Amino acid sequence: MDTMNTETTTKKVAYWRDGFWTDPESANLAVQVGAFSADYRIAEFPADADPALIDKEVLLLVQATT
Repeated sequence: MDTMNTETTTKKVAYWRDGFWTDPESANLAVQVGAFSADYRIAEFPADADPALIDKEVLLLVQATT
């Protein structure tokens, strides 16, 4: 049998306890310049995830950790 090897592409998102999220590189820069605290977390989403879905999921993650 011939099987296809499909790789799911994901993207990492950095998020803070207030629900704000961005890519990890921007989060790191924001911390370096003192704009945000360094207490962010990282989550992974499908690369084509809609920002509205990420908003919703990040808020659920924040609620689960409080």
